[in-house]
Amino acid sequence: MAGKGCIIPLCGSARRKVLLIAALIGILLAGCLMLFGGDRAPTVHPSLEAAAAGLPEWDVHLTLHPENRSLHITQTLQYRNAADAPLASLGLRTWLNAYAAQETSPASLEEIFDACYPEGFSPGWLDIASITWQAEEAAWAYTNDDRTALEVTIPPLAPGEEGVLRVEATAYIPLCAHRTGYADGVYQLGNVLPVLAARDGEGWRREEYLPIGDPFISDCANWRVSLQLPEGYVPACSVPLEKQEGIWQGGMLAARELGLCISADYKAAAARQGDTMVYSYARTEAGAKRALNYAKKALETYARLYGDYPWPAYTVCSVDFPFGGMEYPGFCMLGQGYYLESRADSLELLIAHETAHQWFYALVGSDSIRHPWQDEALCEYAVLRYVERRYGQATYETLKYFRTDAPMRENVPGNLTPGSPIDYFPNLTDYSTVVYGRGAALMEALNAIIPGGLDGFLRRYVEEYGFSFADRADFEALLTEYTGMDLTPLLIDYLDTVMDARNTNERVIA
Repeated sequence: MAGKGCIIPLCGSARRKVLLIAALIGILLAGCLMLFGGDRAPTVHPSLEAAAAGLPEWDVHLTLHPENRSLHITQTLQYRNAADAPLASLGLRTWLNAYAAQETSPASLEEIFDACYPEGFSPGWLDIASITWQAEEAAWAYTNDDRTALEVTIPPLAPGEEGVLRVEATAYIPLCAHRTGYADGVYQLGNVLPVLAARDGEGWRREEYLPIGDPFISDCANWRVSLQLPEGYVPACSVPLEKQEGIWQGGMLAARELGLCISADYKAAAARQGDTMVYSYARTEAGAKRALNYAKKALETYARLYGDYPWPAYTVCSVDFPFGGMEYPGFCMLGQGYYLESRADSLELLIAHETAHQWFYALVGSDSIRHPWQDEALCEYAVLRYVERRYGQATYETLKYFRTDAPMRENVPGNLTPGSPIDYFPNLTDYSTVVYGRGAALMEALNAIIPGGLDGFLRRYVEEYGFSFADRADFEALLTEYTGMDLTPLLIDYLDTVMDARNTNERVIA
């Protein structure tokens, strides 16, 4: 899964589907421009149609039932085998099932359990009614202990051949203030939909849904979504949705997964930033407008640094979280505690970090289980660049002290390094210090060494690996090519070397 993805030429029917989604996006956003104001219809970025070529096509129909906190799901997947060998199964990730038991829930970590489950543990799960392949019932089975990975048996699918998978299920949403759950009037529906599993040399990935970091990995797909809600409920979604004849509808090209929140309490604000429509949802109009302004500033800054934001819409919304935020392509959830007027600076920094993930995760995919530094460290570095550009050198130096210098001086027990996989970390505090803080310190060191700074390299990195995956070897190889220098020893020093808790000037290789 690492490395640049090849673009497979579209057959006529697939190309028509991509163009249909692109047209739908344009129509919906043009309608939203009329609703929120604006005189320039949005256009589909040229990189999107190219990236969408040959991607799986999801058609998703959702119905919310508040009376039992459930979401009825009907999904069809148009899938073509892009591998070099026949496939005898399709792998799906069913992340919601991890919330079925306290032992497996990612919200059960001791640091956050009481905040996530203020009324005690509440289960959530995915009840699958049927899975078919080419309109015939298909055999399927879960393949890991927390039931977040399943494989569907299909007749051997030769390279280049395609077929249709259909999944009908009901998602039961836990009472939980997490990326998935119902809390304080908001359905927080991150990682609720079944999605294709990522593949590596050993087949479909099947790691359990761990409580540290972002333990999910997905390839890009094209999406069409329709959503039926009770009257008065408002959706905030990765896909820009417009209500037509009582149904919310929209489409999105080349997105790894979908983020979705639903509430009857949301107030909305929207404005255009360049060719992007930006939407903001919060409990108050003032909060929605404040977050909207920060999201626009972040998009503008990062587009100048790292290249165009390709999707035609970007949405931010407030949720009940015991932590900062959670990113999805074209969408991020933000902890509502940051919306207090007294925390405006913290909200701006949070939005700057989550928006940076649109380049480092949504555009350039990485293995957030094995190499979490590859998005988090880059996003923390991007926040420092944002502050420097917006507020000057003095403010940057102050923030740098707290975000990178201080973590380098902290004593962290155990053999933890920024290059450690997420299952090495026992708690969120150490994870934040090591992966975010010390990882960003590596980026700062590279910025000081590379002629012209790190930003030019990161722009090239986005150009090279946009809409695909880059692993650590890809990052290092491109860095060598771009700089003409062998910086591997520096990366080893920061990523793989334990800072001895007894003396921060001594290092031992983990």
